[in-house]
Amino acid sequence: MSLNNMSLGTLVGKQYLFKWKAYAGVFNSMVALQLLAIVFSAGGIGQTGTSTGSVTIDLYYYSVDNVVGFTMVWAFFKSILITTKSYWNDDYLFVTNRLSSNLANILFVFSASVVAGLTAILSGYVIQMIQYVQGNTFLTEANPLTLGEWFTGAFATILYILFIGALGYLIGSVVQLHRTLVIIIPVALLGFLFVYDFNEPGMISMFKFYFKENIFWLFAMKILGTVLLLFAASMLVSNRLEVRK
Repeated sequence: MSLNNMSLGTLVGKQYLFKWKAYAGVFNSMVALQLLAIVFSAGGIGQTGTSTGSVTIDLYYYSVDNVVGFTMVWAFFKSILITTKSYWNDDYLFVTNRLSSNLANILFVFSASVVAGLTAILSGYVIQMIQYVQGNTFLTEANPLTLGEWFTGAFATILYILFIGALGYLIGSVVQLHRTLVIIIPVALLGFLFVYDFNEPGMISMFKFYFKENIFWLFAMKILGTVLLLFAASMLVSNRLEVRK
């Protein structure tokens, strides 16, 4: 079937399904990183205590923060990986163009972010099970969540992972423009982390813009809007690459 006779939606759908099967191996690394984060979290992420007379009380705090953090790292590098030449060449098993390839990749990044976000949140129950197995049965939730709050937290986690994935996809697309950028961009990022003053007012304002929003729907709009801009920029960059016919 020629490209002219196949609708864009059909082409993207076929490529997306192919990527979902072909890239399934990337989830192995996600699971490995999440298990590693669970091990790090099993001893608690914080501790406090008090004593009176001969009685001593130690409190340990558990959360999925480490798991979410490791998952974001995975999403960043996974998104860079699918922009590499070897992954792009897989698309030419189909009659394709840059637009359909990008859209299929974006759908994959979105789907992977949903899976990664949900597994990261659900890992909290694994951490609790570990504590019960170890005999730490005096567990209580500091702030018990309603079902609505749980879904809100899960959705927020997915959005953050999607945001990091979109950022990685843009960086990966830019790197493909020239081989020297493979060295220049990581060095520039590391230099930025070490040199830049994160207490600078502009950085504080940006942090508050994304991470201190109290109205959830507004927070979601900010993240989704930024994600769309990042993906749009990635598509513009990839259009400058040589199109394989």
